[in-house]
Order: sequence, then structure tokens, then C-alpha cells
Amino acid sequence: MHTKQTQALWELQRQGLPDIAESAARHWSEGRRYEPDGALHIPRSLETLIEQCNWEIDRVSVQA
Repeated sequence: MHTKQTQALWELQRQGLPDIAESAARHWSEGRRYEPDGALHIPRSLETLIEQCNWEIDRVSVQA
């Protein structure tokens, strides 16, 4: 798991969003992007971290 992914998961847990953290971890460990449900209230800083993690996943997929 990449550093940004670990940071995002920790922040999601810290914000009291363990279900989202679990889902994101599952997606990223399978090499897939994680797109949170639009109805969920996620702070903008966490949305940015998730976007960065998805970018990392995209980069790894392109290189493979």
C-alpha cells in the first residue's frame, strides 16, 4: 500500500468513517479506483487525498 493510501485510510478512520476506509482499502488493494458515494459527507481534504490515491492506482495500472 502506498503512503498516500495509508494516510487516507488513517484519516477516514480518524474522522469516524471506518466503513468507507474498509471499502477504499479493498478497492486499492485490488488495483481499482475508489469513488465514494456522492451522498456521503466527506471533508474536502479527504476527497483530495482519495483523488491522489486514485491517481496512484491509475499510474500503477498504466505501468503494468
